[in-house]
Amino acid sequence: MTDRNRNRLIIAATLLVMLGALDWLTLDVGLVKPIVLGAGSLEVQSNVDGAEVLLDGVAKGKAPILMPRLLTGTYTLLVQHRFHPPHVSTVRIERGMERQVVIELEPAFGVLTLASNPAGAAITLDGERLATVTPVTLEQLVAGEHEVIFEIFGRETMTEAVALLPDERAEIVAELDRLDMSEVTVRPNPAHAKVRLLEVPVAYTPGVRVPVGDYRIEVAARGYATNAQTHRLRKGVNVIDVTLVRNRGALTVNVIPADANVSVRIGDTAEIIAYERGMPLPTGRIEVRVQKAGFRSILKPVTLDVGGRTVAVQLERFDVVAGQTLQDDLDAGGKAPWVIIVPTGRVQIGEPGGDGMSALMQRIVEIDQPFAMGITEVTLGEFRRYANSMGVEVPRVKGMDTDEHPIANVSWREAVGYTQWLTRQTGNIYRLPSEREWAYVAMRGSATGQVCDLGNTADRSLRKVFREWRIADCDDGHTRSAPVGSYQANGLGLYDMLGNVKEWVGDCGVGGCGSRIARGSAWNSVGDDLRLTYRESYDRPADTRGFRIVREL
Repeated sequence: MTDRNRNRLIIAATLLVMLGALDWLTLDVGLVKPIVLGAGSLEVQSNVDGAEVLLDGVAKGKAPILMPRLLTGTYTLLVQHRFHPPHVSTVRIERGMERQVVIELEPAFGVLTLASNPAGAAITLDGERLATVTPVTLEQLVAGEHEVIFEIFGRETMTEAVALLPDERAEIVAELDRLDMSEVTVRPNPAHAKVRLLEVPVAYTPGVRVPVGDYRIEVAARGYATNAQTHRLRKGVNVIDVTLVRNRGALTVNVIPADANVSVRIGDTAEIIAYERGMPLPTGRIEVRVQKAGFRSILKPVTLDVGGRTVAVQLERFDVVAGQTLQDDLDAGGKAPWVIIVPTGRVQIGEPGGDGMSALMQRIVEIDQPFAMGITEVTLGEFRRYANSMGVEVPRVKGMDTDEHPIANVSWREAVGYTQWLTRQTGNIYRLPSEREWAYVAMRGSATGQVCDLGNTADRSLRKVFREWRIADCDDGHTRSAPVGSYQANGLGLYDMLGNVKEWVGDCGVGGCGSRIARGSAWNSVGDDLRLTYRESYDRPADTRGFRIVREL
């Protein structure tokens, strides 16, 4: 070996020794220490992501972290996070060891007070609605980052973020500003439909005030398809018209005998319409009426839904005895008015040359289906039982206020309502008489004699109070109406077909159904008005107008 090469070798060896010494002396693990002392690895995981990891006081990073080259020995491990108490433990590393440590940091707690202006805001904490409202103090709230939402209907919603440290007492006060308001009125058709504002804490009333914005409004009524739509409410007055679509179902009525007359009444309406097979009708309560001469009429209540309904009805033949009286029981207790069976037949009605209002033109009226008619006019006491049951007002008339007086001052529709109530209470068909039925009974049963013996009309008793009125020269003893049945019955056994009160019938008035016909005379009638052919149209009640009933057999 030459001197030059020897010198080079010595220099290289010296450098290696020096590098090794420097590597040994450095604070890092280096290359020499692991060879001489041995090394292993340490992986630290934590239940809290981002927890800081320190080894012998030296920051190593954030969990989870892998430290692949650690010299053998014992280390002090510190895992810490600002929202948790620190964890300290010792860790032993052996040569070639792959050590894994999972650190569970314990939770810490603080106190958070939440307030708002105005008070009473609903609170949503980290996505969960609290059961209480502001102001509130949340004791033992887990330290950490929280999101708080303050809400009051009609105020701006505020969202606040808070970092609650261990053992800290923090407070948030939210200033909730007013929102622009709108006023909303919904006009539903039908008018009885119910209106709801969905997903808001206020109940709907016409003119209710709510913040400007989009609202889901529901309009619903039994028998109609519910309408739920979103409406944008602007500042100021908002009027929304909503018309509901009636639900319909097909009604099929199978009848024996097949040629019987079938009609239906929908809900509580007064109108009865002719039935057609499979006809679609509004859903809800339907009354099916089946009638045929010589057979007993049947009333069958039906609840119709959108799926349709099939009804089977078989009529029974029956024999009736003219002049027989009947009185049905009421489901609510008590009795319906007495009725008497009217025989079939024909009668000539009217006077030649009548003017159409004061008298009917001469014609023949034939009745081929027997029916029963109220022996007297409906009394105040009988009407009162209906009014109390249905919660409607009882009309009052001066001097006609005992339960035996005929009911007066009732509208045509109120009279129809009474007959519908009797129908529901008894299961038999009650209604107002038709004009031809009323005229048939009046003419066939007409009686002769002095007017004051036949009925209560304008007479000398009336003149004592109403001195200017024209009167008959007799005295029936009553100024206004008399208790029903006080005078002579007619030839069919019915009372007060003359006088007392005029009687509503089912027919429309002259010129249409805006008015209705009333037949007969009243306590203030005299002269031509006392003719049994007298008829008049009215569109409102009066103290001279009442009614009597018909019961179908």
